[in-house]
Amino acid sequence: MARFLNKLLEAQRLLSFDDVYLVPRKAPTEPSNVDLTTRFSRSIQLRIPIASAPMDTVSEADMAIAMAMLGGIGVVHRNCSIDEQVEMVMKVKTAPPIPLTLFYAYIDEPCQRVIEYMKDQSLREIPVVDYTHRVRGYVRYGDLVSECREDPTKPVELFIKSGDIYTVDRADKARKIIVEGLRDVIAIVDHSGRYLGTMTVREALEEYQPVLDEDGRLRVAAAISPFDRARALKLDRFVDALVCDVAHFHNVNVLQASRNLVKELKSDFVAGNIGTYEAAVDCIATIDRIDAFRVGIGGGSICTTPDVGGVYAPTLWAVAAVRDAIEDHGLDIPVIADGGIRTPGDAVKALAAGASSVMLGYVLAGTDEASAPIIAVGEKLYKPYRGMASRGAMARRFSIDRYSRASKRVAEGVEGLVPYKGSVKRVVREFVEGIRAGLGYAGARNIRELWEVARFGLCPRKRIPRELLSIDQR
Repeated sequence: MARFLNKLLEAQRLLSFDDVYLVPRKAPTEPSNVDLTTRFSRSIQLRIPIASAPMDTVSEADMAIAMAMLGGIGVVHRNCSIDEQVEMVMKVKTAPPIPLTLFYAYIDEPCQRVIEYMKDQSLREIPVVDYTHRVRGYVRYGDLVSECREDPTKPVELFIKSGDIYTVDRADKARKIIVEGLRDVIAIVDHSGRYLGTMTVREALEEYQPVLDEDGRLRVAAAISPFDRARALKLDRFVDALVCDVAHFHNVNVLQASRNLVKELKSDFVAGNIGTYEAAVDCIATIDRIDAFRVGIGGGSICTTPDVGGVYAPTLWAVAAVRDAIEDHGLDIPVIADGGIRTPGDAVKALAAGASSVMLGYVLAGTDEASAPIIAVGEKLYKPYRGMASRGAMARRFSIDRYSRASKRVAEGVEGLVPYKGSVKRVVREFVEGIRAGLGYAGARNIRELWEVARFGLCPRKRIPRELLSIDQR
């Protein structure tokens, strides 16, 4: 008997995003009319099918606020103390649901760098804040250009106009001042005077549809471990969803811990990551309540699990397998596609395979709202980005159990730099427009219709290598 040889000969083809394409069909509507409303979990409705990944270089309070304002949701990472994670969540819940962008300069930034930043963002003035996030005043582009010629390294603090510390804590007041032409930008502060964000002419004139809870506060999710009951129960008082942040959820100890934990939770519980039909079936059979599945193993852009462990459940294939398991059991549980989604086309394919939303890490990592600092390398700006199984992330010790209850001694992720991209608002909106176009090509008016009408095809044509894609395309 060729038992082991047959294992190879009978191997399934694990299709990933680069292996298939959607076949175009008759469009029932214009892309601008495509409805992208969906569910992140059983009780959380989103206006766009996008969540930020719980990575410590991506999702902290600023990212979660921005995502909720744009109609998605942020998942605050857990690579920190319980109190720090709760503080980030509470910052989201207490943030005013108003359109803001993180346009500001620190007091000690070189004026030449601020000039370049303002030019790139088309700003004529910008607030200056100190490292306690108190607004110290404003600087103007024209003043910096004329006064920094001799020494472009001078800190912008030297060019703040005396007495120019104008802030407001109400969005309607800020919008009225900007619309009347009295100022170009206004720094918004909270009740204690801490900087929250900047309203510009663009924000004052744009319409936003934030995702809000029953009390009118921004929605937010947080990552947990099923073994960290204290963290989960403390966060459960404030968040809308708890996202299980385990690399391999299909584990008897993880399943049992989750089964016990869910009985004590009031917020939605997202199980994951899983990657197979069998995993979904076992989860459904073991855990009394699952409000969403986070799906995909080893597919992340900086995940090295396929190389280190030889194991891979690519996100596209895994989403289809889990969706089949859910429907075969007569259930309606949202699926979150997680890993390797770097273009709107990837997102459309994941949605067509049965996902309700997609989780992004790399796409959001280079934005202002991502939690990593900006780093200058020569004349270019970057932001650090790392997998949660990289040595740097694991060194912080808080989320090391993502890869097993007892820490593993091998890294399953890498670290690097991604190009700085500016505001997450622009990145997400361009990404969303790509998704709308994709649904239109596929012949769908909404995501559920996409599940029914989408047709996949294998295409042998040579693609442009991903490393050659421009930053905007990525």
